[in-house]
Amino acid sequence: MSSNETRRKGNPRGHGSNLRAEILTSAERLLATASSRDAVTLRAIAREAGIAAPSIYPHFPDRDAILDAVVARTFVALADTCQAAARTAPRGIEAVEAISIAYVAFARENPGQYRILFERSPANIASPPHQYPEGINAFQLLVNELDEIAAKNGSAHQLQPMLDAQTIFAALHGIAALPPALPAFPWLDEATLIRNVLSRVLGRASKEFVR
Repeated sequence: MSSNETRRKGNPRGHGSNLRAEILTSAERLLATASSRDAVTLRAIAREAGIAAPSIYPHFPDRDAILDAVVARTFVALADTCQAAARTAPRGIEAVEAISIAYVAFARENPGQYRILFERSPANIASPPHQYPEGINAFQLLVNELDEIAAKNGSAHQLQPMLDAQTIFAALHGIAALPPALPAFPWLDEATLIRNVLSRVLGRASKEFVR
């Protein structure tokens, strides 16, 4: 028996939700620190939680169900962060900027959670890949603000909210992921990079975006 199992006390009767939360937290810790080749196994999750593997089954049918739940709740955390940032700015361009800055800040402040969302080992990705509605909801915040810009500016600026949102998303991931991977590269300030991306994509709607 592992030291975790020795120390861990059983949940009081009727408090199985506590164990479910412990299983998710244990899986999150493993996913956040797993290498690009590591597979997070059911046995490893049980060992991290300090329980026997069969104790997992009343809460999750299999390993993928645990990993899916971890990814889903992490997307909720990202969406909440971006939504809170958007509420601090007027609708439209300012909200897009606020969401973008909050996205990169989330990656910086929560590197383990960011890895869970976008840098998991292929062995830790469900097959076939899942779409994760929680992640779509987070992305939709950006699309909604671009729709707002398009509505205000009309068709003359030829904004394409879905295309532009995916372009911004891809660029933000690069800004979030590349500097930690290449710390010796002479990176410019993150806010400058973010605003440059947005000015390139949204410049048709606001020629004065770069401040």
